[in-house]
Amino acid sequence: MNNDKNKPSWISRLFKQSGAQAITADDKILYGHRYHDSLSHLRSPFNDLFYGAEKVQPECLIPADGHRHSASRLSNNEPGIVQQIETNSLRASNDKVHPVGRSSLESQLTLVRLYDETPDTKTFRFADRTGRIFDYRPGQYITLSLVIDGREYKRSYSLASSPSRPRLLEITVKRVPNGIVSNWLNDNLQIGDEVAVKGPYGKFSCTPNPPPKTLFLAAGSGIVPIMSMLRWLTDTAARADIRLLLSFRSPEDIIYRDELGLMLNRHDNISMDITLTTDQIANYDWSGLTGRINEQMIQQLIPDLPERGVYLCGPDAFMAECKKSLLHLNLPPENLCCESYTVNSPATRTGSACLRSATINPTGNYQVSFAKSGKTVAADGRISLLDLAETSGISIDHECRCGDCGMCMIKCLKGQIEMTEQVEIDQTDREKGWIYSCCSYPGSNIVLDI
Repeated sequence: MNNDKNKPSWISRLFKQSGAQAITADDKILYGHRYHDSLSHLRSPFNDLFYGAEKVQPECLIPADGHRHSASRLSNNEPGIVQQIETNSLRASNDKVHPVGRSSLESQLTLVRLYDETPDTKTFRFADRTGRIFDYRPGQYITLSLVIDGREYKRSYSLASSPSRPRLLEITVKRVPNGIVSNWLNDNLQIGDEVAVKGPYGKFSCTPNPPPKTLFLAAGSGIVPIMSMLRWLTDTAARADIRLLLSFRSPEDIIYRDELGLMLNRHDNISMDITLTTDQIANYDWSGLTGRINEQMIQQLIPDLPERGVYLCGPDAFMAECKKSLLHLNLPPENLCCESYTVNSPATRTGSACLRSATINPTGNYQVSFAKSGKTVAADGRISLLDLAETSGISIDHECRCGDCGMCMIKCLKGQIEMTEQVEIDQTDREKGWIYSCCSYPGSNIVLDI
């Protein structure tokens, strides 16, 4: 209820933000504009989300100890606690949420918003000028096609947005040292620019049947697809018991820190712990967990682990250690869903949804020969064949870079190929030497039919 008669009601402000009236600076709210600012020349996402909306009470951001607290414990005078901020964020009712699923998207999307998440990470929000509704599953990813210095690059990025807000697509991109695309996006992409997008791809999703008890386990930018699922679960008022265990290097590296805090204080079915891995923790006002996520930490914080559906995402080393710990703690293998962000070549890859098999030994001194191109390059088994071809100036059709689209299939004429563990390829094709170049690595000297 609005007790200030001179102040516009939250419904009045909502209509203003939907584009019915002009927005003034006073009408904008700190958190709400992340999702609900009118998109000037675009159709507003409010039109699909308005029904069933409810007011969100004043909430707080994540405190310095990285744990959930009740709002009554927080005050503006506590050391390490940020000030309270008021929000009129929306939660969509179940019957107004656009159905999630897989559809084919091939479009030029316009960048309508940019957000600095951390010093080296930005969120990019895209929309279609026609007001198109996007249909995808939370946790999936899309492929961006960019021309940089006259050369085309295709990179896959997880969606951070939720299909419950169907007119917007968001990706969050962390800079990778020497990463051509990630650095170009962070430095050059501006509001109003158009980007070619295809997708969605991927099976990393909590839909269509989210488990009643969920654990989201992520490190660094692995939080991105997790946030997509978390937004969907909160938007649809899902009553799942949700636990988050997250790892970041330092407080300033916590992606979505403010939003996570607001979600925690809004939804009593969500609880979270954050651990920091920096060895300079004394330089920060932090009283929460420290150190890398390990078996002991998981056992202590998640005593009901075997009852939960677990969604795991992060760098390879993090993934391997967590997977080992989870299974040792009696998590049923069928309860585990994984996605990793592998950086195969600092010069060309910015991270994708491919997981290297633990059986692949990325050490060696191999020769990769491209029969039709007449080129031979050295390889150590760490870089995918698609990346090797690209750095050699050899073009292979591709989209997802993760073994989903099937466009990068080529034939190996000679030698041993190692493929990532989750790639699905017909056994007959395997026997004939066909491989997905994006998820294949040399295990010996090889000859490719390209």
